[in-house]
Amino acid sequence: MLWLFYIISVIFFLYVILIIRYAYGWFKIKPKLVKIFLPKVSIIIAIRNEERYIPSLVESLRSQCYPIEKLEFILVNDHSTDKTLSILEKTDLSNIKILHVPDNESGKKYAINMAVSEAEGDIILASDADCSFASSWVRTIVSYFSDNDVNLVSGPVFFNKQSGFFQSFQALEFASLIGSGAGAIGINQPIFCNGANMAYRKDVFLELSDFKKDDLVSGDDVFLLHNIKAKYPKSILFAKDQKAIVLTDSMQNFRDFFNQRKRWTAKSSTYQDIASVYTSYLVLFTNVIFSSFFVIYLFGNISFQYFLFFYILKFVTDLCLLYPTVTFFKRKELIKWVFIFELVYSFYIILIVFLSFTNKFEWKDRIHKK
Repeated sequence: MLWLFYIISVIFFLYVILIIRYAYGWFKIKPKLVKIFLPKVSIIIAIRNEERYIPSLVESLRSQCYPIEKLEFILVNDHSTDKTLSILEKTDLSNIKILHVPDNESGKKYAINMAVSEAEGDIILASDADCSFASSWVRTIVSYFSDNDVNLVSGPVFFNKQSGFFQSFQALEFASLIGSGAGAIGINQPIFCNGANMAYRKDVFLELSDFKKDDLVSGDDVFLLHNIKAKYPKSILFAKDQKAIVLTDSMQNFRDFFNQRKRWTAKSSTYQDIASVYTSYLVLFTNVIFSSFFVIYLFGNISFQYFLFFYILKFVTDLCLLYPTVTFFKRKELIKWVFIFELVYSFYIILIVFLSFTNKFEWKDRIHKK
């Protein structure tokens, strides 16, 4: 069984190296000195049954400190069945375009393609209907494009503050995703970004977007990033600036939570980017081993000291990335949950991977296959 010990040790070693590299990448990213750079910008948001969020979304858009003549808002209605459309049509927001997904089409990817095709802006700034942002959001994100070599900017996204372990668990998991994504960009190995806060050049999107070639319901953010990375290496940045933060709500119940995570995980099976595939499998294998250690320990086949060694090793490693990330988002109180989060997350991630490839999931009142 010595060979098994060596394999486990190698996997953990590679995991430690990976997370340390992402932590290094996170610290390597510095906030950009915002220049006066005012290109024409199109904010695009796909909307389906978001009546509860539309008023706050409109106010966030209205609050932007950016010349209104150089800003347009394109909201695409994807067959909403609630009062979303009627609320939108009553808004007095300047420079707003309301588009409608045709009857024979559906989904966020189609809505985004449709919006970009109609956009007048050179820079596309994408978000979601359930998000809010500071008045400096547009100016901050767009300033990165003053460098002509930049083609995509990934922005920070986090959850609105809520109490309780379930909400804290979601926040820590999200912090690990945002921190890893930013850290990977920091070492010039982008693996993913979040579609709730990303910007790109319109001409690059039209050149490289292949949304029409796949039938995956999600992945509008990650696959565009992978395509840009392949064609234009080192042209992707992360906006590590608190003025660029987009806030959204975490899931309020387990059903919605698992539906969202299954959707996020299902698209990873089609990744072709080597760094993304490597990271996905390494994280999965590490957590499989870690959760197995716990089960085996309970049955007395490995010593407590052996289990504790790997527990602390993973805890300290993850903390190297989680601590600076939650500090950036001013959520240090989440650190107290990290130790128990390590164990719960290991079992949870295995369950999510299994469910994502065996179960359908619901999104925006539609049932989708993997």
